[in-house]
Amino acid sequence: MTNIASTAHTFGQLNPEEIANLVEASADISLTLNSAGVIQSIAFGNPDLRSPNLENWVGKSWIDMVTVESRPKIQALLTDANESSLSRFRQINVPMPGASDLPLLCATLKIGSSGQIIALARDLREISLLQQRLVDAQQAIERDYTRLRQLETRYRVLFEMASEAVLVLDANTFKIVEANPRAADLLSESIKKLNGRSLIDYLAKGDRIQAQSLLSKVAYTSTAADLNTKLLNGQEAFLSAAPFRNENQSLLLITIKRSGEFVDRQDAGAQSLVIQALENAPDGFIVTNSAGKILTANQAFLRLVMADKLDQILNEPLERWLERSSVDLRVMLSNLQEKGSIKLFATSIRDSFGTLHPVEISAVSVSYPHSCLGFTIREVGSRIRSKIQPDESITRSSEELTQLVGRLPLKEIINETTDLIEQLCIKAALDLTRGNRVSASEMLGLSRQSLYIKLRKYNLSDQSKDSDIEE
Repeated sequence: MTNIASTAHTFGQLNPEEIANLVEASADISLTLNSAGVIQSIAFGNPDLRSPNLENWVGKSWIDMVTVESRPKIQALLTDANESSLSRFRQINVPMPGASDLPLLCATLKIGSSGQIIALARDLREISLLQQRLVDAQQAIERDYTRLRQLETRYRVLFEMASEAVLVLDANTFKIVEANPRAADLLSESIKKLNGRSLIDYLAKGDRIQAQSLLSKVAYTSTAADLNTKLLNGQEAFLSAAPFRNENQSLLLITIKRSGEFVDRQDAGAQSLVIQALENAPDGFIVTNSAGKILTANQAFLRLVMADKLDQILNEPLERWLERSSVDLRVMLSNLQEKGSIKLFATSIRDSFGTLHPVEISAVSVSYPHSCLGFTIREVGSRIRSKIQPDESITRSSEELTQLVGRLPLKEIINETTDLIEQLCIKAALDLTRGNRVSASEMLGLSRQSLYIKLRKYNLSDQSKDSDIEE
């Protein structure tokens, strides 16, 4: 008896209830359908799949219970069962309310002469989860590989374009593993010939023992070190060595500078100290372009204008925080263009909450290496008033006015007082704008013609005549 015949004989001895139990146990979900694909009954071999959504399938067409892309597969399963009694396995997806689609691996079997079809389905969620994890892992590996490739590209570009001579040595033999073009020029050798040669061979004979001792110390102590030495071609050089590892290999990163270049580096260090001092100075310091837009600022200025981060003020015009906005900035830019610097310009800074802080601003124009303006801003409080005090003659006039009470009618005293206040304000505006009548008229809210009339009235014309760029 063949295996097929033996199996048929065995199943033939089972009663209907035992066959139903066998079908239910062989699949996570078992469906009984008519020849048209309408579901007549459903059994759950996996209790975890039991849900109202699936239990309501009875009496409905199976093809309507799956996702759109799975409907051709359901049609193929039914066709195969009707034509050849047994279909091959196909994956379908069942929509689940409020959750991801349920993936099932299904096959159909036609039984008896009534045309009934049994559909057996296996839950593929675990396999799908594993497949998704595999895809995620592959994508993560690809991202890591791409990042490493980008890092290697950046390293290669930096290595090749570095202005310093850079070498990578084997920490055990001190042989050159890699060299950049600058190192080849400094050692008077091609990169191809440098690779595999010992760095010691390119040093003056009198310095080789000391250099070898230094490199050995760096390799074994993992501590960076420096050495003044002489190259074989006679040039004085400054050698720096630092250890690092690449996979399982110990390497040394070597930079070599001519003695003059080392001095330049010391100068750069001094400049760095100046920058650090300005950054931590108690007075505000900003750098703008020639139009007054902020390029950088120190922490003191950020505190003054109540800004949390430097990004909040970058590329913003300085006039945004000045009390008289464009008038103040125009006066400062005009003086910087004419004289190259200004000192103790009195104004006020308005912070982000609208509070005014009296300040004195000193500034300088820099044209190399890029055209820019540097502003030092110092809070002065009440000291700002000392810059706009009236002269002694005006002070005496104000004292004389108080003596007019009782001698003249109030109307005439008010007229005298108005003239005095007007004179004080005009003189203060001229002092703040360095005698620029155009800016002073904007500051006072007067037309230029009205200002000129009042200047002649109070004999102040000579004070600003030389500085008036409009006349």
